[in-house]
Amino acid sequence: MQAVWGDAFVEEANLTQSIFVLRRTLGERAAENRYIATIPGRGYSFVCSVKEVSACIEEAPEDTIVNSDESQNDSPAITYLTARAKWAIAASAFVLALILAMVCISPKVARSLNNRGVQHQQKGEIGAAIEDYHWALRFGPDNAAVHYDLGDAYEDIPDYDRALEQYQRAIDLDPGFYPAYNNLSRLYILRRKDYGAALRLLDRALSMEPQEASVKYTIHKNYGWANLELGQLFQAEENLKLAAGLQPERGSAHCLLAKTLTAEGKLTDTAPEWELCLAYSGQGEVEPEWRNEAQENLAKSADSAQVMPARHN
Repeated sequence: MQAVWGDAFVEEANLTQSIFVLRRTLGERAAENRYIATIPGRGYSFVCSVKEVSACIEEAPEDTIVNSDESQNDSPAITYLTARAKWAIAASAFVLALILAMVCISPKVARSLNNRGVQHQQKGEIGAAIEDYHWALRFGPDNAAVHYDLGDAYEDIPDYDRALEQYQRAIDLDPGFYPAYNNLSRLYILRRKDYGAALRLLDRALSMEPQEASVKYTIHKNYGWANLELGQLFQAEENLKLAAGLQPERGSAHCLLAKTLTAEGKLTDTAPEWELCLAYSGQGEVEPEWRNEAQENLAKSADSAQVMPARHN
């Protein structure tokens, strides 16, 4: 790569252009495949066979390269390769070296482009971020992290269908990529209202027995959320209490637990959860409407506390 490209930034188009030049030099059109065949999804292959040919020196064409040892032999028959054949061998070796170099460098380029996309996204430059992610996928189409980040960027647009597609792709490529389970199940719950699909996805994630507390928190929190939406309040309460116990400093489980307890009529237990929900409402995982709901419920509780002593008097 260093010898051929120097300090230039190599893109996928560079390989395509090199193959085009080679085919033109060999006098071949792309559809002929006399020398170079396109292997879908893999790259290119040099397919022309190279043969040793015997002939008399006098009959050898002008563009032949004669074997010097054979030419000094008393026998009139010699073995030679045409100049074009030798050039084609050298060209194919160059292409093979280029392909191998691209294979080695592609993951690094993909990571670099993905990191640049994350930086653009953090600055709110979503269009530039998406373009970077797409370029990263050209160099690393099987990189689960790039698909995940692209899905996250699509959420920011928002384009939830494309986000769902990218999160699912990340999971298919890496079944242990738990952040994709989190975002995908959240979209099933919040945007598609497909709570059954969310639960099936979470079942799959939990079956892999993750050990990280943050991962287990997310799974159980989303379990509780889906069960709450389905009206399965007992299961929701159990899931959300487990999540809140795993990471008590995260707000979404407290918000959802407060909503569940309210739905169950356990009003005396809701105030502490609403307070924690409001305290952690600045976290990105807490939906804005949950913060508003927490403020309203805590305001009602405060009003009730002021009214009660007046009634006794």
